[in-house]
Amino acid sequence: MAKRTKKGRRRHDAAFKNLYAFALMAGDLMEVVLSPALFETLDFSTLERRPAEWFGPRLEQRVGDGVWRVRRCGGGSLILPVEYQRRPDRLMPLRVSTYVSLLLEDLARQGELDPDGRLPMVQPVVLHHGMRPWRAPTDFAGISASGVSDWPGLKLVDLGRVRVEDLPRRNAVTLQIEIHQGALAHDPEGVLGRLSECLGGPKHRNLRIAFVEWIWQSLAPELPKVPKLKRRLREIAELGEFQEMKSFMLKSMVDHWLARGVTEGMARARADERALLCQLAGRKFGGQAAERLSAQIEGETDPQRLAEVGDWIIDCGTEAEFLTRAQSARVASPESAH
Repeated sequence: MAKRTKKGRRRHDAAFKNLYAFALMAGDLMEVVLSPALFETLDFSTLERRPAEWFGPRLEQRVGDGVWRVRRCGGGSLILPVEYQRRPDRLMPLRVSTYVSLLLEDLARQGELDPDGRLPMVQPVVLHHGMRPWRAPTDFAGISASGVSDWPGLKLVDLGRVRVEDLPRRNAVTLQIEIHQGALAHDPEGVLGRLSECLGGPKHRNLRIAFVEWIWQSLAPELPKVPKLKRRLREIAELGEFQEMKSFMLKSMVDHWLARGVTEGMARARADERALLCQLAGRKFGGQAAERLSAQIEGETDPQRLAEVGDWIIDCGTEAEFLTRAQSARVASPESAH
């Protein structure tokens, strides 16, 4: 494997940080690292991203990777500082504790502590994505002479070695860990299916794009044998977009052609809908699927049958599955040819 250049490492780090700039990723990370009892007390309508830049007493600058804060239903709040680490660092507990101290001092200066001036609960997290296993300490006890410490330790998530089976399902961080561990190479359809369940639809389009960028910057150089990798990444970005595009464009067509007369307008709208379905099939499965579908639905005007075709495009994961579905369904009825 080729050694990553300094520029490549910067892009990788930026892609990683960008992924955790999304509230969904922060909330799902909390589900991964917190106890279920604590996680259930969080009010995610209050989840907010906090600044990760602080200044010490002599104006020395410290910059963390990410900080999120969320209120607890029973009162108080939880702060989650997140650090991304490529190499194990023996003094990581000390580094993180410095960030936490500066963060809490900053909250105190701004009058943003919890009620009655209490400190928020803080749970530092380190996301390790390096080649070497993390064998460094995760608390002060591991680096102090006494071997004991009351300072809370950091939560370590070793992306390459954590057991996916132990993680929550329908969780974006779990998906990232699966992909990091090679699922895109050995189970691309499963990855696409789980991404669709978790991040499908227009609402999460920007997060899916961030996922694609992270995969490209982090894993693409190491996954040269993934079949049709660029196509897979495009599919990830477009997950859940087909139905909305179809509905929006069809409405525009109908509105336009109805102005030219109901009969002519609906006929032309159906023709345009058939063309759109073929275009979407081509974008998702390739030109052969578009050609086969075009021949299959030629002359079809039944809106219910055409809607079924749109469902096939969304539901089918591969070109072969789509073509088999189209072949067996026999879309065009004898009546529609007259």
